[in-house]
Amino acid sequence: MSEQVIRHRGGGRDENSELTEPVDTPLTAMEIAPGGGSKYAERSREGESIAYTVYFMPGVDLTNRDELTVRNQRFSIIVNDWRSAGRGGLEVLCTRSQG
Repeated sequence: MSEQVIRHRGGGRDENSELTEPVDTPLTAMEIAPGGGSKYAERSREGESIAYTVYFMPGVDLTNRDELTVRNQRFSIIVNDWRSAGRGGLEVLCTRSQG
């Protein structure tokens, strides 16, 4: 069953130090899985825990600089592109900083 999430991109300053407007875009996730609570995942950066793992079909426009709102909570993300037996997609780790 698919679920809507919100991608947050932009805001801040561009290469000419001009203010840029943030853009929020709804995206449809294939699946949202729990990320393991307060345990640290090997793929996460030091000092971060995974709250959710979100799966998308190939071609979804996400980068590590974006943020996602999942189930009414906003997260930094780590984007992993995966391929298996000719199929693939994006695995997105929703992280929270710790300490």
